[in-house]
Amino acid sequence: MKLPQKKALNASAVQGAAFAVARASGQYGRGGQRLLLFAVAIALFWFGAAHARASLELKNEVFQEVEVKSADGKTERKIVPASRVLPGTEVQYVVTYVNKGEHTAGQVAITNPIPKELEYISAAGLGEVEVSVDGKTYGPLAALRVTDVDGKERAAKPSDVTHVRWRIASSLKPGEEGKVSFRARLK
Repeated sequence: MKLPQKKALNASAVQGAAFAVARASGQYGRGGQRLLLFAVAIALFWFGAAHARASLELKNEVFQEVEVKSADGKTERKIVPASRVLPGTEVQYVVTYVNKGEHTAGQVAITNPIPKELEYISAAGLGEVEVSVDGKTYGPLAALRVTDVDGKERAAKPSDVTHVRWRIASSLKPGEEGKVSFRARLK
């Protein structure tokens, strides 16, 4: 999808990918650009079975760092919900997960597609963090390879990442929750 004429995205557009891992809770946005509608299908594929068994509820929020002047004239950097994201701006997606079921959830994996308008920077969270350059093969970025347009294979770079996945190390008891996150930059 092409960027808007002003080459900026509003919060609804940035949260397009957030919807891919969040339950349909109305937070997808009202009237903003909708990025990567196929992300919903990917999310259902990756989360469908685990979500049904464990009643895993996911909430995705998007933040950005901004400079704010205080009353005494000092400039501070603060993390705020993303509202208007310009090219070059870093955003942080925070996925909060909670087991709403009556049974312990084991082997939990949370996968989030990276919108093509964003360049992956890093990910954090409990358990194993893996990335993918094709949505099929996952591992540490240093272990992944891609084929350039000229047919030559090379080491994958952050700009090649299409998905990030967290494998939660421990089982989630009913009511247990946690957070994972990733940072990306609007191209």
